[in-house]
Amino acid sequence: MASIEDSVDRAAHANELIWRNHPRPTQLRQLRADALRAALREGTDVTEIASRLGVRSDDIAWMTSHETSTWPARPVTR
Repeated sequence: MASIEDSVDRAAHANELIWRNHPRPTQLRQLRADALRAALREGTDVTEIASRLGVRSDDIAWMTSHETSTWPARPVTR
């Protein structure tokens, strides 16, 4: 999955696997969300993303709404 350079393609592939009873749907949802966030940061239009994933534009909002916990960043000292 990491070898797919295009963030929308990566999200679409993860989305397809989610619906095929993949054994790790939670990880795929996170991969999809990360890829969608990257596509939005890159300036890809929500309507285009939704079209490529075969979902509605409103779906993109909830697909990207859940943040996951991460380790706190180490403070930068200079």
